[in-house]
Amino acid sequence: MPHTSIVLIFSAAVVVAAILAKAFMTPRTRMHTSVLAVRTLLNPSDISISALLRARSIPNQRLVKALGISSTFVSDDPSIHDNFTREAKVLITAVSTKDGWSRLVDVTEACVNRFLDAGSLDYATFVRSVTLSVVLAGLLGTDIEDLDPADVAFVTKAINDRWAQSKASTALTPEVLDRINHHITRWVPDRTNPLNLIIPAYETMWRVAAIAVVYSNRDCLLRDAFRSYNENPTDDQFRAFVNEGSGAQPSVEAIVSEVLRLHPPTRHITRAVVVPWWKQPFVPSVDVADVEEAQKSVAFGSDTESFNPMRFHASHSAPKRDQLYAFGYGKLKCVAASWAPPAAAVIIAKIMSKLDGVAFTLQEGPHIGKREGWDGWSIERV
Repeated sequence: MPHTSIVLIFSAAVVVAAILAKAFMTPRTRMHTSVLAVRTLLNPSDISISALLRARSIPNQRLVKALGISSTFVSDDPSIHDNFTREAKVLITAVSTKDGWSRLVDVTEACVNRFLDAGSLDYATFVRSVTLSVVLAGLLGTDIEDLDPADVAFVTKAINDRWAQSKASTALTPEVLDRINHHITRWVPDRTNPLNLIIPAYETMWRVAAIAVVYSNRDCLLRDAFRSYNENPTDDQFRAFVNEGSGAQPSVEAIVSEVLRLHPPTRHITRAVVVPWWKQPFVPSVDVADVEEAQKSVAFGSDTESFNPMRFHASHSAPKRDQLYAFGYGKLKCVAASWAPPAAAVIIAKIMSKLDGVAFTLQEGPHIGKREGWDGWSIERV
């Protein structure tokens, strides 16, 4: 074999080896942990809405099998996105009027009372049941009397389990989803696939409520803030700080914001990397916005591992609620990002009004949970 041919073959082998090494060394997941990196990932410049939707929908396909949803979260169709956004805004607008908000407050109190009829209650089941019932009765018009506590508890646990199982690639049986939909369509008979609207509102809100109640139950200043909001659930009261110095009482908005910062219900936001097939071995498969890590950066003040709602006071020069990323950022930011915190605060306030140490107390477990991890937590009748 001529010397030139040997050199060419060797050179080609070196190039192929370098390409393969590059492919094998490229991580499949690329994490973005800084505030700037998270913002850039979630709101890239010069990207069409179709491309943004596609990048979001691909990682969410597991939810199609798990929960049967067909909304914008699992679709790259701009028309589905527009329809979902329009429908969600109609619902939010209806409960944001003076009469609509007053009705939502009353519905929330009725839901809390409905699920407090036992001597001892599993805490996570209680908060999940209350939150789902508020979404159903408050947003979608379900009759509270139709919400049998056992059925509601089953649906919330099944949704929770299937969400977790979908992340772990566990086999999902269709029978459970059929039972979920049997109850959901009975409660909301006038909509096609109501879970499309229920899941985004319920999934985030119950965990924010559960964690905020824990912190507020431990701190009399936080408890007082929710007591005041329970008596006067207005925008002004939501944002009101009380006093200054060591006796300063944080606003309800600040408390909820700090829960969203330190315990974001959406800890990671994933986007698929969509490139031609020949580039795929050399770029990550997914980009992940590490919301949890980014919200512990110095941009959010000092001692960011600690729970401190006063960091949102103007004197601390801290970011405002709309600079948190638990609801996403950019063009695909959650349409309910402004409405959900005060709505969650109503749920928290109504629960806190019952945990007075006279009628009911909160029995703590070993640690604060997330979607799971609430073992040992309960509400006890005194």
